[in-house]
Amino acid sequence: MNGLTPAQRAAWQPLLVALAAAAACGAVRADEPSPYFIGVTQSLTHDSNVYRAPNRVSDNYSSTGLVGGFDQPIGRQRIYANASVQLNKYQDQTTLDNTSYNTSLGWDFATIMKLSGGLSFSASQQLVNADNNNTLTPSTDRNLAQTEQFAARAAWGGDAALTLNSAYSHSRVHYSAAAYAASESAQDSFSLGSNYRVGATLNVGAGLRVSRSVSPKGVQVAVGVFDENTVKGQNIDLLADWRPSALTTTSARLSWTKQSNSRVGDRDFSGLTGSLSATYAPTAKLGFNASLARDAGTNSSFFNLTNPTTGTTALGLSESSQTTNSLTVGATYAATAKISVNAGAQWRRSNLVDSFTVAGNGSNNERTDETKSLSLGANYAFSRALTFGCSLSHLTRNASASATFAGFSYAADTASCIAQFTLR
Repeated sequence: MNGLTPAQRAAWQPLLVALAAAAACGAVRADEPSPYFIGVTQSLTHDSNVYRAPNRVSDNYSSTGLVGGFDQPIGRQRIYANASVQLNKYQDQTTLDNTSYNTSLGWDFATIMKLSGGLSFSASQQLVNADNNNTLTPSTDRNLAQTEQFAARAAWGGDAALTLNSAYSHSRVHYSAAAYAASESAQDSFSLGSNYRVGATLNVGAGLRVSRSVSPKGVQVAVGVFDENTVKGQNIDLLADWRPSALTTTSARLSWTKQSNSRVGDRDFSGLTGSLSATYAPTAKLGFNASLARDAGTNSSFFNLTNPTTGTTALGLSESSQTTNSLTVGATYAATAKISVNAGAQWRRSNLVDSFTVAGNGSNNERTDETKSLSLGANYAFSRALTFGCSLSHLTRNASASATFAGFSYAADTASCIAQFTLR
Protein backbone atom coordinates (compact mmCIF):
# COMPACT_ATOMS: atom_id res chain seq x y z
CA MET A 1 0.00 0.00 0.00
CA ASN A 2 2.97 2.37 0.51
CA GLY A 3 3.52 2.67 -3.25
CA LEU A 4 -0.05 3.84 -3.99
CA THR A 5 -1.22 7.41 -4.43
CA PRO A 6 -3.70 8.87 -1.89
CA ALA A 7 -6.56 8.40 -4.39
CA GLN A 8 -5.62 4.73 -4.91
CA ARG A 9 -5.39 4.15 -1.14
CA ALA A 10 -8.89 5.60 -0.78
CA ALA A 11 -10.17 3.21 -3.45
CA TRP A 12 -8.79 0.21 -1.55
CA GLN A 13 -10.35 1.22 1.78
CA PRO A 14 -13.89 -0.14 1.08
CA LEU A 15 -12.41 -3.57 0.30
CA LEU A 16 -10.35 -3.64 3.50
CA VAL A 17 -13.43 -2.69 5.54
CA ALA A 18 -15.44 -5.49 3.93
CA LEU A 19 -12.68 -8.02 4.56
CA ALA A 20 -12.36 -6.97 8.20
CA ALA A 21 -16.11 -7.31 8.67
CA ALA A 22 -16.02 -10.66 6.89
CA ALA A 23 -13.38 -11.96 9.27
CA ALA A 24 -15.44 -10.82 12.25
CA CYS A 25 -18.57 -12.53 10.92
CA GLY A 26 -16.62 -15.67 10.16
CA ALA A 27 -15.71 -15.95 13.82
CA VAL A 28 -19.30 -15.75 15.03
CA ARG A 29 -20.02 -19.46 14.63
CA ALA A 30 -16.96 -21.62 14.06
CA ASP A 31 -19.10 -24.74 13.54
CA GLU A 32 -20.99 -23.25 10.55
CA PRO A 33 -19.78 -22.91 6.95
CA SER A 34 -17.68 -19.79 6.45
CA PRO A 35 -19.87 -16.81 5.45
CA TYR A 36 -17.00 -14.84 3.89
CA PHE A 37 -14.72 -15.06 0.87
CA ILE A 38 -11.57 -13.40 -0.40
CA GLY A 39 -9.88 -13.76 -3.76
CA VAL A 40 -7.59 -12.36 -6.44
CA THR A 41 -8.31 -11.81 -10.13
CA GLN A 42 -6.18 -11.24 -13.21
CA SER A 43 -7.55 -10.42 -16.65
CA LEU A 44 -6.07 -9.49 -20.03
CA THR A 45 -8.12 -7.63 -22.64
CA HIS A 46 -7.68 -6.50 -26.24
CA ASP A 47 -9.94 -3.63 -27.33
CA SER A 48 -10.03 -2.58 -30.99
CA ASN A 49 -11.42 0.88 -30.15
CA VAL A 50 -10.53 2.02 -26.65
CA TYR A 51 -11.88 5.56 -27.15
CA ARG A 52 -15.13 4.44 -28.82
CA ALA A 53 -14.54 6.88 -31.69
CA PRO A 54 -14.86 6.73 -35.52
CA ASN A 55 -11.06 6.70 -35.81
CA ARG A 56 -10.14 3.44 -34.10
CA VAL A 57 -7.27 3.23 -31.63
CA SER A 58 -6.65 -0.31 -30.38
CA ASP A 59 -4.78 -1.35 -27.24
CA ASN A 60 -4.23 -4.12 -24.72
CA TYR A 61 -4.73 -3.70 -20.99
CA SER A 62 -4.53 -5.78 -17.83
CA SER A 63 -6.67 -5.68 -14.69
CA THR A 64 -5.29 -6.96 -11.40
CA GLY A 65 -7.70 -7.04 -8.52
CA LEU A 66 -8.89 -8.22 -5.14
CA VAL A 67 -12.41 -9.36 -4.26
CA GLY A 68 -13.92 -10.05 -0.89
CA GLY A 69 -17.10 -10.06 1.12
CA PHE A 70 -19.48 -11.94 3.38
CA ASP A 71 -23.11 -13.07 3.60
CA GLN A 72 -24.31 -13.83 7.15
CA PRO A 73 -27.85 -14.87 8.17
CA ILE A 74 -28.70 -13.94 11.76
CA GLY A 75 -32.06 -15.40 12.71
CA ARG A 76 -34.69 -13.74 10.51
CA GLN A 77 -32.16 -11.17 9.35
CA ARG A 78 -29.25 -11.13 6.91
CA ILE A 79 -26.28 -8.83 6.53
CA TYR A 80 -23.95 -8.85 3.54
CA ALA A 81 -21.13 -6.90 1.94
CA ASN A 82 -19.11 -7.29 -1.25
CA ALA A 83 -16.16 -5.31 -2.56
CA SER A 84 -13.70 -5.45 -5.42
CA VAL A 85 -10.88 -3.22 -6.57
CA GLN A 86 -8.84 -3.40 -9.78
CA LEU A 87 -5.68 -1.70 -11.01
CA ASN A 88 -6.10 -1.26 -14.79
CA LYS A 89 -2.96 -0.72 -16.87
CA TYR A 90 -2.89 0.01 -20.62
CA GLN A 91 -0.02 -1.04 -22.87
CA ASP A 92 0.12 2.09 -25.08
CA GLN A 93 -2.67 4.49 -24.02
CA THR A 94 -1.24 4.95 -20.54
CA THR A 95 -3.33 8.08 -19.92
CA LEU A 96 -6.27 5.70 -19.46
CA ASP A 97 -4.63 3.86 -16.52
CA ASN A 98 -7.04 3.87 -13.61
CA THR A 99 -8.21 2.28 -10.39
CA SER A 100 -11.77 0.93 -10.44
CA TYR A 101 -13.85 -0.42 -7.58
CA ASN A 102 -17.30 -1.74 -6.68
CA THR A 103 -18.70 -1.93 -3.17
CA SER A 104 -22.10 -2.93 -1.83
CA LEU A 105 -23.53 -3.68 1.59
CA GLY A 106 -26.99 -4.36 2.89
CA TRP A 107 -29.33 -5.56 5.60
CA ASP A 108 -32.47 -7.68 5.02
CA PHE A 109 -35.01 -8.30 7.78
CA ALA A 110 -38.32 -10.01 8.47
CA THR A 111 -40.50 -9.85 11.60
CA ILE A 112 -43.24 -11.99 13.06
CA MET A 113 -45.64 -9.09 12.40
CA LYS A 114 -45.52 -9.80 8.62
CA LEU A 115 -43.18 -6.87 8.05
CA SER A 116 -40.07 -7.30 5.91
CA GLY A 117 -37.65 -5.09 4.07
CA GLY A 118 -34.09 -4.00 3.78
CA LEU A 119 -31.49 -1.28 3.36
CA SER A 120 -28.68 -1.29 0.80
CA PHE A 121 -25.86 0.97 -0.36
CA SER A 122 -23.51 0.67 -3.31
CA ALA A 123 -20.69 2.76 -4.74
CA SER A 124 -18.46 2.33 -7.77
CA GLN A 125 -15.79 3.95 -9.87
CA GLN A 126 -15.30 2.90 -13.49
CA LEU A 127 -13.67 4.17 -16.67
CA VAL A 128 -16.57 5.28 -18.85
CA ASN A 129 -16.94 4.09 -22.44
CA ALA A 130 -18.84 6.51 -24.64
CA ASP A 131 -21.16 3.76 -25.90
CA ASN A 132 -22.74 3.68 -22.43
CA ASN A 133 -23.61 7.39 -22.43
CA ASN A 134 -25.45 9.64 -24.85
CA THR A 135 -22.75 12.27 -25.31
CA LEU A 136 -22.62 14.77 -28.16
CA THR A 137 -19.29 13.55 -29.53
CA PRO A 138 -16.88 10.75 -28.63
CA SER A 139 -14.18 11.96 -26.26
CA THR A 140 -10.60 10.79 -25.82
CA ASP A 141 -10.42 12.23 -22.30
CA ARG A 142 -9.81 9.87 -19.39
CA ASN A 143 -13.21 9.92 -17.73
CA LEU A 144 -14.03 8.11 -14.49
CA ALA A 145 -17.65 7.76 -13.39
CA GLN A 146 -18.27 7.67 -9.65
CA THR A 147 -21.71 6.44 -8.64
CA GLU A 148 -23.51 6.06 -5.33
CA GLN A 149 -26.90 4.56 -4.67
CA PHE A 150 -28.89 4.12 -1.44
CA ALA A 151 -32.12 2.14 -1.35
CA ALA A 152 -34.71 1.24 1.27
CA ARG A 153 -37.72 -1.04 0.91
CA ALA A 154 -40.49 -2.33 3.14
CA ALA A 155 -43.37 -4.78 2.64
CA TRP A 156 -46.27 -5.86 4.82
CA GLY A 157 -48.28 -9.03 4.39
CA GLY A 158 -45.80 -11.90 4.54
CA ASP A 159 -47.32 -14.97 2.89
CA ALA A 160 -50.82 -13.45 2.71
CA ALA A 161 -52.57 -13.09 -0.64
CA LEU A 162 -52.49 -9.27 -0.40
CA THR A 163 -49.25 -7.42 0.36
CA LEU A 164 -48.35 -3.74 0.56
CA ASN A 165 -44.93 -2.48 -0.42
CA SER A 166 -42.93 0.73 -0.68
CA ALA A 167 -39.44 1.69 -1.81
CA TYR A 168 -37.15 4.74 -1.84
CA SER A 169 -33.83 5.27 -3.61
CA HIS A 170 -31.28 8.02 -4.05
CA SER A 171 -28.62 7.81 -6.76
CA ARG A 172 -25.86 10.12 -7.90
CA VAL A 173 -23.29 10.12 -10.70
CA HIS A 174 -20.17 12.29 -11.00
CA TYR A 175 -17.68 12.39 -13.90
CA SER A 176 -14.01 13.30 -13.63
CA ALA A 177 -13.79 14.80 -17.16
CA ALA A 178 -15.01 18.40 -17.47
CA ALA A 179 -16.58 17.62 -20.87
CA TYR A 180 -19.12 15.38 -19.10
CA ALA A 181 -20.20 17.93 -16.47
CA ALA A 182 -23.56 18.44 -18.20
CA SER A 183 -24.28 14.73 -17.72
CA GLU A 184 -23.87 14.72 -13.93
CA SER A 185 -27.10 14.18 -12.03
CA ALA A 186 -28.73 13.11 -8.78
CA GLN A 187 -32.07 11.38 -8.53
CA ASP A 188 -34.60 10.53 -5.82
CA SER A 189 -37.47 8.12 -6.42
CA PHE A 190 -40.32 6.75 -4.30
CA SER A 191 -42.92 4.08 -4.99
CA LEU A 192 -45.96 2.77 -3.13
CA GLY A 193 -48.11 -0.14 -4.24
CA SER A 194 -49.73 -3.49 -3.54
CA ASN A 195 -49.56 -7.03 -4.91
CA TYR A 196 -52.30 -9.68 -4.94
CA ARG A 197 -51.72 -13.41 -5.41
CA VAL A 198 -54.49 -14.60 -7.74
CA GLY A 199 -53.35 -18.23 -7.66
CA ALA A 200 -50.33 -20.45 -7.38
CA THR A 201 -48.85 -19.14 -10.64
CA LEU A 202 -50.05 -15.52 -10.96
CA ASN A 203 -49.40 -12.31 -9.02
CA VAL A 204 -50.77 -8.92 -10.04
CA GLY A 205 -50.13 -5.48 -8.64
CA ALA A 206 -50.54 -1.74 -8.99
CA GLY A 207 -48.63 1.24 -7.69
CA LEU A 208 -47.62 4.87 -7.88
CA ARG A 209 -44.03 5.93 -8.60
CA VAL A 210 -42.53 9.42 -8.57
CA SER A 211 -39.00 10.63 -9.27
CA ARG A 212 -36.99 13.85 -9.31
CA SER A 213 -33.68 14.10 -11.16
CA VAL A 214 -31.46 17.20 -11.01
CA SER A 215 -28.67 17.93 -13.52
CA PRO A 216 -26.77 20.99 -12.18
CA LYS A 217 -25.39 21.77 -15.67
CA GLY A 218 -28.12 20.15 -17.70
CA VAL A 219 -28.81 23.06 -20.06
CA GLN A 220 -26.51 25.55 -21.79
CA VAL A 221 -27.87 29.10 -21.51
CA ALA A 222 -24.89 30.88 -23.12
CA VAL A 223 -21.56 29.92 -24.60
CA GLY A 224 -19.74 28.13 -21.77
CA VAL A 225 -22.53 28.95 -19.26
CA PHE A 226 -24.80 26.21 -17.93
CA ASP A 227 -27.89 26.11 -15.75
CA GLU A 228 -29.78 23.47 -13.80
CA ASN A 229 -32.44 21.26 -15.35
CA THR A 230 -34.85 19.33 -13.14
CA VAL A 231 -36.78 16.35 -14.45
CA LYS A 232 -39.91 15.22 -12.60
CA GLY A 233 -41.50 11.88 -13.37
CA GLN A 234 -44.91 10.49 -12.40
CA ASN A 235 -45.95 6.91 -13.11
CA ILE A 236 -49.00 4.73 -12.54
CA ASP A 237 -47.81 1.11 -12.75
CA LEU A 238 -49.71 -2.10 -13.47
CA LEU A 239 -47.64 -5.22 -12.68
CA ALA A 240 -47.90 -8.96 -13.30
CA ASP A 241 -45.73 -12.02 -12.59
CA TRP A 242 -46.79 -15.30 -14.18
CA ARG A 243 -45.10 -18.68 -13.74
CA PRO A 244 -47.00 -21.04 -16.02
CA SER A 245 -44.60 -23.91 -15.27
CA ALA A 246 -41.40 -24.72 -13.44
CA LEU A 247 -39.59 -24.06 -16.73
CA THR A 248 -40.97 -20.60 -17.52
CA THR A 249 -41.30 -17.27 -15.72
CA THR A 250 -42.63 -13.97 -17.07
CA SER A 251 -42.81 -10.47 -15.62
CA ALA A 252 -44.57 -7.42 -17.06
CA ARG A 253 -45.05 -3.73 -16.25
CA LEU A 254 -47.34 -1.28 -18.04
CA SER A 255 -47.12 2.34 -16.94
CA TRP A 256 -48.74 5.64 -17.74
CA THR A 257 -45.82 8.06 -17.53
CA LYS A 258 -45.61 11.85 -17.40
CA GLN A 259 -42.20 13.52 -17.56
CA SER A 260 -41.60 17.26 -17.26
CA ASN A 261 -38.39 19.31 -17.55
CA SER A 262 -37.82 22.66 -15.88
CA ARG A 263 -35.63 24.09 -18.67
CA VAL A 264 -35.90 21.81 -21.72
CA GLY A 265 -39.58 21.47 -22.50
CA ASP A 266 -38.95 19.54 -25.72
CA ARG A 267 -37.88 16.56 -23.59
CA ASP A 268 -41.28 16.41 -21.87
CA PHE A 269 -43.16 13.16 -22.40
CA SER A 270 -46.61 11.80 -21.65
CA GLY A 271 -47.66 8.30 -22.66
CA LEU A 272 -47.23 4.59 -22.10
CA THR A 273 -43.99 2.96 -20.98
CA GLY A 274 -43.29 -0.51 -19.65
CA SER A 275 -41.24 -3.67 -19.69
CA LEU A 276 -41.61 -7.37 -20.40
CA SER A 277 -39.16 -10.12 -19.43
CA ALA A 278 -39.19 -13.90 -19.59
CA THR A 279 -36.98 -16.88 -18.80
CA TYR A 280 -37.25 -20.42 -20.18
CA ALA A 281 -35.21 -23.45 -19.14
CA PRO A 282 -36.18 -26.46 -21.30
CA THR A 283 -33.50 -28.62 -19.65
CA ALA A 284 -31.36 -28.50 -16.53
CA LYS A 285 -28.41 -27.43 -18.68
CA LEU A 286 -30.00 -24.96 -21.10
CA GLY A 287 -31.63 -21.62 -20.31
CA PHE A 288 -32.93 -18.61 -22.28
CA ASN A 289 -33.89 -15.09 -21.22
CA ALA A 290 -35.26 -12.01 -22.95
CA SER A 291 -36.39 -8.53 -21.92
CA LEU A 292 -38.00 -5.60 -23.69
CA ALA A 293 -38.31 -2.12 -22.14
CA ARG A 294 -39.46 1.39 -22.96
CA ASP A 295 -38.77 4.14 -20.42
CA ALA A 296 -38.55 7.91 -20.19
CA GLY A 297 -36.27 10.27 -18.34
CA THR A 298 -32.73 11.47 -17.82
CA ASN A 299 -31.99 8.60 -15.45
CA SER A 300 -34.51 6.15 -16.83
CA SER A 301 -31.73 3.60 -17.26
CA PHE A 302 -29.58 4.04 -14.16
CA PHE A 303 -28.22 0.52 -14.24
CA ASN A 304 -25.01 -1.47 -13.97
CA LEU A 305 -23.61 -3.13 -17.09
CA THR A 306 -21.81 -6.29 -15.99
CA ASN A 307 -18.84 -7.65 -17.93
CA PRO A 308 -19.55 -11.42 -18.13
CA THR A 309 -15.84 -12.22 -18.04
CA THR A 310 -14.42 -9.90 -15.40
CA GLY A 311 -17.56 -9.58 -13.31
CA THR A 312 -16.98 -5.81 -13.07
CA THR A 313 -19.63 -3.24 -13.83
CA ALA A 314 -19.82 0.04 -15.68
CA LEU A 315 -22.39 2.77 -15.55
CA GLY A 316 -25.12 3.15 -18.14
CA LEU A 317 -27.30 6.26 -18.41
CA SER A 318 -29.90 7.57 -20.84
CA GLU A 319 -28.68 11.15 -20.71
CA SER A 320 -30.51 13.95 -22.58
CA SER A 321 -33.17 11.40 -23.47
CA GLN A 322 -36.87 11.74 -23.90
CA THR A 323 -37.44 7.98 -24.26
CA THR A 324 -35.21 4.91 -24.48
CA ASN A 325 -36.19 1.55 -25.97
CA SER A 326 -34.11 -1.58 -25.39
CA LEU A 327 -34.20 -5.29 -26.20
CA THR A 328 -31.93 -7.91 -24.62
CA VAL A 329 -31.76 -11.66 -25.30
CA GLY A 330 -29.42 -14.26 -23.83
CA ALA A 331 -28.73 -17.96 -23.47
CA THR A 332 -26.66 -20.13 -21.12
CA TYR A 333 -25.54 -23.73 -21.55
CA ALA A 334 -23.86 -25.94 -18.95
CA ALA A 335 -21.81 -28.21 -21.18
CA THR A 336 -20.42 -30.13 -18.19
CA ALA A 337 -20.34 -29.72 -14.44
CA LYS A 338 -17.27 -27.50 -14.88
CA ILE A 339 -17.79 -25.79 -18.26
CA SER A 340 -20.52 -23.27 -19.10
CA VAL A 341 -21.15 -21.12 -22.17
CA ASN A 342 -23.18 -17.92 -22.48
CA ALA A 343 -24.27 -15.73 -25.38
CA GLY A 344 -26.19 -12.48 -25.58
CA ALA A 345 -27.37 -9.66 -27.80
CA GLN A 346 -28.63 -6.17 -26.98
CA TRP A 347 -30.27 -3.36 -28.93
CA ARG A 348 -30.82 0.10 -27.47
CA ARG A 349 -32.27 3.22 -29.10
CA SER A 350 -32.69 6.60 -27.39
CA ASN A 351 -34.64 9.60 -28.66
CA LEU A 352 -32.54 12.59 -27.57
CA VAL A 353 -33.12 16.31 -27.27
CA ASP A 354 -29.88 18.32 -27.07
CA SER A 355 -30.10 21.82 -25.65
CA PHE A 356 -27.36 24.39 -26.26
CA THR A 357 -26.71 27.90 -27.56
CA VAL A 358 -26.12 28.77 -31.24
CA ALA A 359 -25.18 32.39 -32.11
CA GLY A 360 -26.59 33.57 -28.79
CA ASN A 361 -29.95 31.86 -29.28
CA GLY A 362 -31.14 28.74 -27.48
CA SER A 363 -31.63 25.69 -29.65
CA ASN A 364 -33.18 22.27 -29.00
CA ASN A 365 -32.35 19.56 -31.53
CA GLU A 366 -33.81 16.08 -31.74
CA ARG A 367 -31.79 13.05 -32.82
CA THR A 368 -31.45 9.33 -32.14
CA ASP A 369 -28.64 7.29 -30.60
CA GLU A 370 -28.57 3.55 -31.31
CA THR A 371 -26.24 0.81 -30.06
CA LYS A 372 -26.13 -2.89 -30.90
CA SER A 373 -23.95 -5.51 -29.25
CA LEU A 374 -23.22 -9.23 -29.40
CA SER A 375 -21.29 -11.27 -26.84
CA LEU A 376 -20.06 -14.83 -26.38
CA GLY A 377 -18.32 -16.23 -23.32
CA ALA A 378 -17.20 -19.46 -21.68
CA ASN A 379 -16.20 -20.32 -18.11
CA TYR A 380 -14.24 -23.25 -16.70
CA ALA A 381 -14.37 -24.11 -12.99
CA PHE A 382 -11.04 -25.88 -12.58
CA SER A 383 -11.73 -26.33 -8.86
CA ARG A 384 -13.90 -24.85 -6.14
CA ALA A 385 -11.35 -22.09 -5.68
CA LEU A 386 -9.97 -21.55 -9.21
CA THR A 387 -11.98 -20.48 -12.28
CA PHE A 388 -11.10 -19.31 -15.78
CA GLY A 389 -13.17 -17.43 -18.35
CA CYS A 390 -12.93 -15.85 -21.79
CA SER A 391 -15.31 -13.69 -23.82
CA LEU A 392 -15.70 -11.98 -27.19
CA SER A 393 -17.92 -8.99 -27.93
CA HIS A 394 -18.82 -6.78 -30.87
CA LEU A 395 -20.50 -3.38 -30.56
CA THR A 396 -21.71 -0.75 -33.03
CA ARG A 397 -23.07 2.71 -32.32
CA ASN A 398 -24.77 5.22 -34.63
CA ALA A 399 -25.66 8.72 -33.44
CA SER A 400 -27.75 10.49 -36.07
CA ALA A 401 -27.16 14.04 -37.27
CA SER A 402 -29.34 17.05 -36.42
CA ALA A 403 -29.49 20.70 -37.50
CA THR A 404 -26.35 21.54 -35.50
CA PHE A 405 -24.81 18.12 -34.91
CA ALA A 406 -22.86 16.15 -37.52
CA GLY A 407 -23.48 12.72 -36.01
CA PHE A 408 -21.04 9.82 -35.90
CA SER A 409 -20.78 6.04 -35.92
CA TYR A 410 -18.19 3.48 -34.90
CA ALA A 411 -17.61 -0.18 -34.08
CA ALA A 412 -15.56 -1.91 -31.39
CA ASP A 413 -14.45 -5.51 -30.77
CA THR A 414 -13.08 -6.84 -27.49
CA ALA A 415 -11.52 -10.13 -26.42
CA SER A 416 -10.80 -10.84 -22.77
CA CYS A 417 -9.70 -13.68 -20.50
CA ILE A 418 -9.69 -13.82 -16.70
CA ALA A 419 -8.48 -16.09 -13.92
CA GLN A 420 -9.88 -15.88 -10.37
CA PHE A 421 -8.73 -17.62 -7.20
CA THR A 422 -11.16 -17.47 -4.29
CA LEU A 423 -11.01 -18.79 -0.73
CA ARG A 424 -14.33 -19.38 1.04
